[in-house]
Amino acid sequence: MTGRQYTADTITDDALDALHSELAELRAELAHAEALAADATEYHIPVPENGGTELLLRRQSLAHGTGWAATVRARGGGRAWTTEGWQESISALSVDRLFCWPNPATAVAEIRQALSATEQ
Repeated sequence: MTGRQYTADTITDDALDALHSELAELRAELAHAEALAADATEYHIPVPENGGTELLLRRQSLAHGTGWAATVRARGGGRAWTTEGWQESISALSVDRLFCWPNPATAVAEIRQALSATEQ
């Protein structure tokens, strides 16, 4: 990707060809990233606004469901953010309570909101 800025004065046939080529490259990169994301089973997401907390998102085994768990590391096995609120020691939670989010985007949004609420 060139990152070149185009204006009405610089749009020529060559510039349009370059833009089409760049767009095709970006679409290919996006398709590759989406394919990788579709196979992801775990994400580690830093949250610098919360003092460097790292979110751990894990997909449930596809043999048992499609839910996602949202956790943070803590003593005793960590804490999970569930539909019931924070749950201590994620190893003690039942599968349906732990893997309660339908997708990673929802899990991230919910746990970020929960973390920001605990800061106030």
